[in-house]
Formats: sequence, C-alpha cells, structure tokens
Amino acid sequence: MFLLASAQQVQAAGAAPEAGRDAPARIAAQAGGLLVVPHMGMFEDPGRALTIEQVRTPEHEARFAYPDDPLKGAESDRVLWFRLRLQLADPADALREWLLLVPTVSTHELRFYGPYDSAGRALAEPVVTGMRHPWATRPADSEQMAWRFRLPDDGVYTVYFRVESTFARFYAARVWDVADYLQATQDKRMYDGVCYGLLMGLAVFSAMMLLVFREGIYAWYLASCIAALLALAGFNGHTLRYPFAHWPAAAGFFYSVAPPLWAITKLMFGRSLLRLADYAPRVDKVVLALVAALAVATVYGLLGAHPLWLFRLVQASVVVSTVVLTVGAVMAMRRRYWPALLYCAGVTILLLGICAIIVASWGWVAWTPWQMDMTQTVLVAESVVFAAAMASRVRLLRRSEQALTVRTQELVEALGTDALTGAANRAGLNQQGEAAVRAGQPFALMLLDLDGFKGVNDTYGHAAGDAVLVSIVRRLRAQLRAGDLVARLGGDEFAVLIMGAPSREMMAAMSRRMAASAAEPLVFEGRTLRVDMSLGIARYPADGRSLTELLRAADSAMYACKRRTPGAECFAFASELQG
Repeated sequence: MFLLASAQQVQAAGAAPEAGRDAPARIAAQAGGLLVVPHMGMFEDPGRALTIEQVRTPEHEARFAYPDDPLKGAESDRVLWFRLRLQLADPADALREWLLLVPTVSTHELRFYGPYDSAGRALAEPVVTGMRHPWATRPADSEQMAWRFRLPDDGVYTVYFRVESTFARFYAARVWDVADYLQATQDKRMYDGVCYGLLMGLAVFSAMMLLVFREGIYAWYLASCIAALLALAGFNGHTLRYPFAHWPAAAGFFYSVAPPLWAITKLMFGRSLLRLADYAPRVDKVVLALVAALAVATVYGLLGAHPLWLFRLVQASVVVSTVVLTVGAVMAMRRRYWPALLYCAGVTILLLGICAIIVASWGWVAWTPWQMDMTQTVLVAESVVFAAAMASRVRLLRRSEQALTVRTQELVEALGTDALTGAANRAGLNQQGEAAVRAGQPFALMLLDLDGFKGVNDTYGHAAGDAVLVSIVRRLRAQLRAGDLVARLGGDEFAVLIMGAPSREMMAAMSRRMAASAAEPLVFEGRTLRVDMSLGIARYPADGRSLTELLRAADSAMYACKRRTPGAECFAFASELQG
C-alpha cells in the first residue's frame, strides 16, 4: 500500500512544471534502484475514460503537475495518470534491460505505455496488468507491479502509466536493473516465508489445542492465524501469485475480506482470553458492538459499495479495539488474571507497529518502504505473544484445577471418605474405632496389604492400579456385614473393622474368603490384573486398650504374615505372635 498526493497538492503545484522537475531521470544501475518520484508528473482522470492518445495531446500534457510532497497524502478511489521522462546516464547501457517498479500489489489495473521517442513512436506494445488480471500478465514475474523496458540510446524517452485503484496514491516508483532487482528481493521473500511459517505453525498449534480441549478460544485463535496469513499474503501479492494465479477475482476477494476477518477473530479471541463477560461485562458489550459493526461493514464492502470505507474501518477498529481490550485486560488483571498481562503486551506491540502505516494511509506522514514490513513483523509478533498468553492461561487453569483437587480431597477427608474408592479413610476409621473403645464394645481390627500391587502400577500405569483398588473395596464389602467398616489407609493398605467378638475360626474363614476374592483376576482395558493379600488381625480388648495399640499389633501381624513360607496361611493373629 502506498501514498498518493492529495488533489489540493496537485492544484497548488499548478499546470506548469517547476524548473528541473520535468527534466529526464538519468538512469543507471545502482543498489536499491533509482528513485524517480521527483521526475514523475501526474494528474487525476475523474471520468476514468481517457486513452493514451488523448493523454498525449497538448491539452492533457499540460495537466501533468509535480506535487511538493508527493509521498504524503490520503488514500482515495481514483484513476491517476503518470508521466516519466527517462535517459540513460551511460550510453553503454543501451543493451541493458530495465525494470520500472511501481511498488503496489493492490492496484486494480495498471497500464504501461512506451517508451516513446522524440518522434512520438512507441518502442513496445502497451502492458496491462493488476489485481483484476491473471498472474501471467505480470511481465517481470513480480508481486509488485513492474514493467520491463529497454532504451536503445542515450536519448530522452517518455513513459506513461495509468493507475486505477481503490487505494490509489502517488507511487514511489524506482528504476532497477533487472538482475539487481531479482537479487534484492531474495531477502524479502525469505522474510515472508519465515512469517508465513510462524503463522502456520501457530495455526497447527491452536488446531491441536482445539482438538484436545474443545474450547472456543482455540477456534478463535486458529481463525485469527488463518485470517492474518491470508491478509499478509494478500498485502504481499502472494494470493494472486500462488493459489489464485488464474482466478484474480478470488485473490481480490481475500484481499478485501481477510483484514476485517482478522480484526473480528482477534476481537473474539481477546474477548475469550480475557473472560470479559465475567471480569468486564460493559467492555464485553463494546467488543461485541465492534464485531457487529465490522461484520456489517464487511458485507457492505464486498457488495462493491465504498470498499475504502471498509479498509478505513478496519484500521480504526485496530486502534479502538486495542484501547478497549486494554481496558478489559486491566480490569482482568485487577482480579489477578495474569494472562491479561501478556495480552496487553501483544496488543501494545501491534498498535505501536501498525500505527506507522495507519497514519501514513490517512495522509499524516509520508510513506516509507519499511512501514509495511513493520506491520507484518508486529502482526506475527502479536500472534506469538497471544500464543504465550494462551499457554499462561492453560498453566493458570491447571493450577486452579490442582488447588480445587486438593480442596476437594480435604473436604472428602473431613467427611471421613476416601475420594477414589468410596471407602472410609483414616479419619473415618479413627472415628468409629475410638467410639467403640470409649463404649467398651469388643471388635476385631484387620489390616490388609496387597501383594503385587506395585508391579501392576509400574507395568500398566496408575489408571490400572486405581481400578484394582476400587475393585478390592467392592469385593471386601461383599464379605462383610452391614455394621462392619472398610477403610483405605493409603496406597494399597486397607483396614477392616469387625464389630462384636467373632471367634478365631470365624475370623480365619473370613480372612481366607477375603484373600481368595482379592486374588480373582480383574480385566482392565483388555489386560488381566492379579494381586494377592496379606492380613494381620488384632482384637479389642485382648490385643490393645486403644485403637493406636490395636493398629500397631495388627501391623506387626500383617508383616509377619508377609514373611510366611509358600503355602502358609495368608493371615496372622497378633495374639498368637505374642504367644
């Protein structure tokens, strides 16, 4: 995008060229090309109907004027005619091929005429190219509008070109040696490739996040990356060169629609990331109003009515939305929502970088070539910072989830229940056991430890281990009466409280049934899992006068059982160890 001289500037310049401005540009090969703007005369064709024959008549030749500040002015929908006189600085360059580069990719149509010699004869056929024409019409295979020509001698030759564009301005044309230009564009193409690669990588990243988490924020970020990629490809002329080389209407469509789509998706992403509906409801309504206005303007612009208004609205929305979303981000940060800090950094980077081209397009400052590259850089940088903000959000959500899990565990433990298995926990065992001790009620305490459980965890994972623990509790309950208690003390250690004073034979039989039930295979995700059980038994009041003493006695019996020889019983009584 490039700047044009305002009509007031042209009128102020007058019809007669200033001294020296109508002199020919002496062209020679040089690094960066030869800027010929000071030698370019121009006038506007309000009727859009003038032909080259009419333009070359004395009446219209006299209309060519030289603005005082040609690279400063607002964009406008118009047709401009330019005239440039050229002369070789060195006659030895007569065999050299030159390139007149008009640095624009958004021009609807650009027609090159000449060069004309002093007798008024054209040395080449006219060339017509632009956004409305297929890529094959580009004579120099360049994204920007360029025209190849030769000058046969060191005489003065005149070139004309007609520009029709919604964004017509005074173009910073340069004359290049063809080989020098092709070499000079390699860095730019590599830079564009890096930017496109980053955006495509971020798009893939967001697509994977969307598939995993299925949250709208990742959909909006994915859409913003795709829209940014299309917008940059359009601004760089690559949509016409690559995907739509034979379909210029499609390239023009994406050139017009990609910037507002990027603005809309960026707004919706910011709204989701900052959780404006929760933290700043009024700001959220303003953002939705901006989105609605952009959507209406996009449709209106695509219908062909005032497309320049759409472009200006997109530019204004970038500035306004940055301010609005920054306010929302500050409100979110006050609620200690730290991803908003990174979001602020991202929009600030974009605003600082894009303001250069916005104020240039509004005619406040002169256009310079680095402004478009700066816009491209900050747009990609903003997307990278937004990805970091999403990562910060995921980390924050993970911490919140971990805190919630800990709090849930605390609440469950306060209720005396193990969260995984639904059995009582240590607090529940203590509560019922100590109540029985205080009441002087006899009971038996069994401590159970699973043999082979660590191997299940190590081989098949913790999910398989959890399935075993849940199954063990269910099988133990099947062996007990309604008043008895199953508790998980931690890891693969359980306790069973048997109320009353069952005989040794009854306890032994119950222990065998429990061990046999635990040893039954468990099928989990197509795998067969097996564990065994060791039991230690203590009875109140014979083996201890408190619950603590009973737990110690039952623990000793259980570990004595673990040291048993093959074929021995799977249980041991604390009283028999003492004996």
